[in-house]
Amino acid sequence: MSLDKEEKPLGLKIINFIVVNVSWYLIFSLIYWEIDCRNWWLIQNPWGRALTILLELSIYFSSFKKDSNGKS
Repeated sequence: MSLDKEEKPLGLKIINFIVVNVSWYLIFSLIYWEIDCRNWWLIQNPWGRALTILLELSIYFSSFKKDSNGKS
């Protein structure tokens, strides 16, 4: 029995979304060596904001994508 063929519950999708976002936050806080994200280049620069939006959209669509059988 494979989990790929079964529909994931909404709660599991939301937890996946939160865990991935927290993981990226920790990675960027280590890169910038700064906990406050307002001081990061990604937030201060327009190109960084565009990259952040693309990253968030990719996380969102990968967390809430429809299964292969057409269910959400």
